[in-house]
Amino acid sequence: MNMLTLDFLAFALAFAAFSAIALGTERHSKQVFGRHPTPAARHTLTAAGWILLLASLPPALAARGPSIGSLAWLGYLSVASVGIGLMLSYRPRPLRFAAPALLGLAVLAWGVAGR
Repeated sequence: MNMLTLDFLAFALAFAAFSAIALGTERHSKQVFGRHPTPAARHTLTAAGWILLLASLPPALAARGPSIGSLAWLGYLSVASVGIGLMLSYRPRPLRFAAPALLGLAVLAWGVAGR
């Protein structure tokens, strides 16, 4: 598997994870969707965010090995969290499209590279 594809997959999963965790809060969900989430939606988004966050680790480890991969994973987490923070500060509405689009693109790239 291509190392760049695995790196992109790890970043996209981290971005989607932080997006889901942020949208699980009332404040950020109101910013992005214009309404407060239901308690069930908040719990689902938060749980999905943590699962995606854990799922972002294996591609980073597979791409670069355990020592450099774990460090790269922390870098992807940092860049994704800063990106989410900037989007929520300046352009919150496009976040509802950016995270699923980036995740879909990463899964598509992973599927193409796996052939």
